[in-house]
Amino acid sequence: MQEETKVADRQPSSSPGDRRENFRITDEVLLDYRCLPRQEVALRRQAYAQDASSAFALVTEMNELRQQTAILRRQAEQESAVIARLIEHLDRKLDRVIGVLMVHELGSRCPQPVAVDIGADGMGFSTSEVFEVGQVLDLRLMMPATGLGLHTFAEVVRCGESGKRGGFRVGAQFQFLRDYDREVLVQHLLQRQSMLLRKRKQELGEE
Repeated sequence: MQEETKVADRQPSSSPGDRRENFRITDEVLLDYRCLPRQEVALRRQAYAQDASSAFALVTEMNELRQQTAILRRQAEQESAVIARLIEHLDRKLDRVIGVLMVHELGSRCPQPVAVDIGADGMGFSTSEVFEVGQVLDLRLMMPATGLGLHTFAEVVRCGESGKRGGFRVGAQFQFLRDYDREVLVQHLLQRQSMLLRKRKQELGEE
């Protein structure tokens, strides 16, 4: 299994906000997807908006809480190293529990990580299935490197033969992505890019 994440090619952007949203990486994720008949999209979207019980919804909620308590966390770090470490350990325990719940929710449909290229706007992946352009997918992603996860929808914008071991390469654009879900995704992209840069610096230092 490939562990290293590579930064995908990206076009220069005009502002830091654009750069944050537009860059893409290649990564390995646990991926579950289901094709939705067009008549089911609206119903699934409504259920998705109201779902607060799944592990993926819990990831988003925990991320929101962390952002809301960021100032308190910084104050704790300044006032007491012991309290800061305690908070860090509690966060790790919660992340571990949520990660296990997400894997359990994904079930046996995705036992091994798959390679994807992913950004805040969409993703590409290889599959043995062929999709029609315009097909809507119900997607669940779990990113082992950061422990973050996402449940959303995507529309197939291209599908062609991959040329590698047969199969097809699919490009999908995220649909109905909520602001806080996008924040979770962008957070993963930034953390993963940072991991790669640190690894590259370590490798250069060893040479």
